[in-house]
Amino acid sequence: MPRPAPSSVTSRAVAPARGEPVAPRTAPSDGRPAAAPGRPPDCARCRRAVRVPTTDRDRLDDPEAVAGLVVPLLGAADREHCVAVMLDTKHRVLEAITVSVGSLDHTFMSPREILRDALLANAAAVVVAHNHPSGDPEPSRDDERVTRRIVEAGRVVGVEVLDHLVVGGGTWVSLARRGLV
Repeated sequence: MPRPAPSSVTSRAVAPARGEPVAPRTAPSDGRPAAAPGRPPDCARCRRAVRVPTTDRDRLDDPEAVAGLVVPLLGAADREHCVAVMLDTKHRVLEAITVSVGSLDHTFMSPREILRDALLANAAAVVVAHNHPSGDPEPSRDDERVTRRIVEAGRVVGVEVLDHLVVGGGTWVSLARRGLV
């Protein structure tokens, strides 16, 4: 039996269950591979860079400077948000990225997602911040546990995690000051 021409192989795909032809997956125009059928699109499109009000790329040398940047971003949010502030080697702000938006009492803070964004931004360091819509900035055990995981993962990939701030009710707590970073 003769082999089909290459153009006919690439012009259609075969569904594995019944052998019926299905429409080929087309890639987005920016060159990324298309999402698999039944899967959500690439989450990078869901992420958004936060406009950071900085003057000449401010240095974030202490928790107060970080709080001055993230408290206005997170303070009034009605759901938990996780923001990562990417910094260069002199701890100047490169960008701030909303990593996740959660529910009333939790948000997903994956070391993988935070550090992937840091590596893509060519950041030497990162500061993580999230809010507690309840207004109480006291970190939970889970906040402490995920901070340790992010710090350890940062060591592995060479991105220094300088701090993790928990914002609530216009105030904040630095986990670095508590010795967790």
